[in-house]
Amino acid sequence: MSTDTGTSTNAGPQAGSSASAAAAPRRILLVTGGIGGGHHAAARAIEERARQAWPGVDVAWTDTLDGMGRGTGPLFRAIYAGCMRRLPWLYELYFWLLWHVLPFRAGTRAVIGAWSGRGLAAQIARHSPDLVVATFPEGITGLGRLRRRGALPMPAVAVMADPAPHPLWVDPALDLHMVSTSAAAALVRRAAPTAPVRVAALPVASRFGPPVVEAVRDRPLVYVSCGSMAFGDLATACSAVLDAGADVLVTCGRNSRVRHRLLRLARRHPRGAAMRVVDWVDDPAAATAAADIVVTNAAGATTLEALACARPLLLFAPIPGHGRATAALLADAGLARVCPEPEDLHAAVAELRDTGARDAVVRRLRARLTGTDLTADVAALAELGSHSRTPLAPRVRAQDALFLHAATPEVPQQVGARILVEDPDARDDWPDHLAELVRSRVPDIPLLGRRLQRPRLARPLRWLVDPDPDPARHVHPDIVEIGADGASPTWDDALTTFFATVVDPVSTGWELQVARDRAAGEVAVLAKVHHALGDGLAVTAALVQLLTDETPPSIAGRSLDEPGPAPGVADRARRAAVVVRGVASLALAGVAGPSPLAGPIAGTAHRRASVCFDGARVRAAARAHGVGTTVLVLAVVAETLHSVLTARDPSTVPATVRTMVPMTTRTSATVRSRALGNRTAAVSIDLPTGHMTPAERVARVEKALAAGSSAGQPEGAAAVLRVLGLLPWEAQALLVRRIYGRRFFHALASVMPGSRRPLHSRGGVIREVYPVLPLAEGVGLAVGALHWGRTTAIGITADPQLIPEIGGIPDRVRASLSAMQERVD
Repeated sequence: MSTDTGTSTNAGPQAGSSASAAAAPRRILLVTGGIGGGHHAAARAIEERARQAWPGVDVAWTDTLDGMGRGTGPLFRAIYAGCMRRLPWLYELYFWLLWHVLPFRAGTRAVIGAWSGRGLAAQIARHSPDLVVATFPEGITGLGRLRRRGALPMPAVAVMADPAPHPLWVDPALDLHMVSTSAAAALVRRAAPTAPVRVAALPVASRFGPPVVEAVRDRPLVYVSCGSMAFGDLATACSAVLDAGADVLVTCGRNSRVRHRLLRLARRHPRGAAMRVVDWVDDPAAATAAADIVVTNAAGATTLEALACARPLLLFAPIPGHGRATAALLADAGLARVCPEPEDLHAAVAELRDTGARDAVVRRLRARLTGTDLTADVAALAELGSHSRTPLAPRVRAQDALFLHAATPEVPQQVGARILVEDPDARDDWPDHLAELVRSRVPDIPLLGRRLQRPRLARPLRWLVDPDPDPARHVHPDIVEIGADGASPTWDDALTTFFATVVDPVSTGWELQVARDRAAGEVAVLAKVHHALGDGLAVTAALVQLLTDETPPSIAGRSLDEPGPAPGVADRARRAAVVVRGVASLALAGVAGPSPLAGPIAGTAHRRASVCFDGARVRAAARAHGVGTTVLVLAVVAETLHSVLTARDPSTVPATVRTMVPMTTRTSATVRSRALGNRTAAVSIDLPTGHMTPAERVARVEKALAAGSSAGQPEGAAAVLRVLGLLPWEAQALLVRRIYGRRFFHALASVMPGSRRPLHSRGGVIREVYPVLPLAEGVGLAVGALHWGRTTAIGITADPQLIPEIGGIPDRVRASLSAMQERVD
C-alpha cells in the first residue's frame, strides 16, 4: 500500500485506486543523470515496474547532463567529486544555502532550469512520451520550467533517488513526487508546500529483497560500500569493522587508489584475512541480501538497496549535504544508525554481533516493507491527467519590473508620446475611431495586449494577456480643445494635464486622449503607457502600428521572433569579458553627489515642454562636428543646462551633470533582448555643463559617451538587471529603489530613431512625434528626442520645484542648437 500525503487538482486518483480504467501509457521517457549510480538505479527500477504494469510499453532514457551541452557531464562530475573529496565544507554550504536562502534557491533553480530545459524539450519532442519520470534533480528542475511554459502537456513525476530530498528535487509544477518515507514527504512540503507528494515503495529493482532464510555465521559479514564514486574513508571503516570482530566485503568502485589502500590494510591488519576487496560487485542484490550488516556513507543507491533487503544499516561519516540529511532522516525514523567516528562504527558492529540484537533490527525492517509494492505505485501513474499546452502567464522580465519597482506616487513611471496628425476637417469622431482600432488591432500588438496581474506576496510578477481589449479602459471619450478658448492653451499644457493622472498597470496599462487645434487643422493623439510595458522605442513602434494607415516600417530593429545566430564559445567568452568590464565601469563611476537638478519631488504635476527642429538641420550640424546625431543632441542638452544654470546663479554652475543615457539593445550583438518590453541598457556619462565653446562641448560629450559604451556599461547594466530578476520581486523592489534615482544620476536623456518615410493616420500625415519620458526618484529632468520624418522632436519633462525655468527651456534648446550650428555657417 502507498500513502498519500499531498494532492493537487492535476495529481489524479491516488495509488489505492484501480489503474485498470485508465489508459496505459504507450511510451515513457525516463529522465536521469550520470552523477554516481543512484539516479540510474532508480530509473532502472521504474522501467522494470513499468514493463510489469504495462506489457509492451516503450521506455526511452535521456541523461539530463548530455542535453546541457558537450562537456557538461564530466564538468558536473568533476565539481561534485572535487567538493566531496577536497572541499566538503563548500558542498555543505551549498546545501545549506539551498534550504535557507530563498534568493539563492530561486537563482539556482532558474539557471539550472533554463540550462537543462532546452535539452529536455528536444528529447520530449523526439520521443513524444505519454509519461515522463525523472530521477535526477537537475532534470526535475528543467521539467518544471517546461511545464510552466506550456511545453510539458503529459504527466510528469519526480521519483526521489535520495531518501532525504533537497529543494532541487521538488517542483510544484510537476504532477507527483514519489518518496519513500513520511519524513521525506515533509521535506517536499517544506521545499514547496503545494507540491503533490506520495509515500511509495522504495525505488529499487525487484531483485533487491530480504533473503528467504537468514544466514547463520559465527562472525557477521559486513558489506562496506560507498557508492560508485567511493567517497569517504573506506579503509578506516573496514579497520573499525575488523576490530569489532566481523568479516568484511568491500567494493572500491573501480578506484585504483582506494583499492591499493584497502589491499594494504588487508595485508597489515591482524584480521586482514577476513577482508575481501573487490573492484565492483556484479550482483549487488545478492551481495546485499547475503550480508548481515551494510555500512555506507548515506548517499547513493546502497542505502535504499540495504533497506529493501532489510539489512541493518550503519551510516559511517556521512558525506556533506544530502548524505548528512539522509543520515538524520533515517536515524530519526529508526531505519539506520549513524556512526560519525570510527569508534561509533566499532561499537555498533560489536553490538550487532549479537544474533538477537541483529534479528530484532531485521524484523523491524522487514515489517516496514510489508504491503509496499512499487509496481502498483507505478501502475497508478496511469491515472495522472494531462495538461493543456497553454503556458502560464508570462513572467515580467527584470528589465520591465525595474519600472514597477521604481514607480512612486510622486514619480510614476509612464512613457508616451504626442502624435501630431494633419486633420483639416476637424473630425469629431476621433475617439470612436481610436476605440475601433483598439478592438481590431490591439489583439495583434503584443505590447498593448497585456496588463500586469495583481502582484501576490512571494509570487513572481506576471503579465495578463487580454485577448479582447475593452476600448473603455484605454480611450478617453472626449476631445481636449487647444487654444485660448480651449481647455488647454497649448499642446504642452494638454500633455501636462493628461500625464498628471497615473496609469494603473493592473487595470489599464495604457491610455489614449485626443486633443485638437481647430485653427491649425491638427489633431494629436496623446498616449501614456506604463514604462514596464516597454521603453520609448517599443511604445512608439506599438502606437505607430495601432494608428497608421500603412503597414509601418520596423523602427525597433530585428523582429521580435527572429532569432539571432547562436553564439560560439569564443563569442560567449568575449561577451562575458565585456559584461565584467561594464559592471566594473558602472561601479567605479560611484555616486553622483549633489546637484541643482536633484532633490525631493513633491507630486505628479510634472511640467511637459516640447520643441521641434528641422531634422536636416540637426543632421547637418552633427556632420559639421563629425559626430552622430545622438552626440549632437546630448551636447545640445548640455549647452541648455549650462544656459539655465548660469542664468540661475553663475557661481554654482557644476562642471558636469551625471546623466543616464538609455541605449537600445534591439540590434546589439552582445546584449540580446528579443522579448517584448524594455530593451535598453544605460550608459552613465557626465555631461559637460561648465563654460566652454560649443565645439569643445560636443567633443567632450562624444568622448564620454564612447568611453561608457566601450567600457561595456550597457552590457554590464543589462547583466545586473538579469541578476536582479533572479530575486523575489519584493527584494528586487528594495534594491531598485536604492539604485534608480538621484543617488547615481541627476538627469535622463534619450535619443531614439523613428520612421523617416511619411506615414498617415485617417489619411492625414503624421507630422511630428514628441516622446515623453518619466522622471526618477529625486531626478528633476528627463529629455527625449525622436527623429521622425523630416523632424527631430524633443520632449522635456521637469519638476517645476527643481526646475522652475521649464517654461523657457524650449527657447534655450533652440539657442543651444543654433550655437552648435555656428560651425556649419
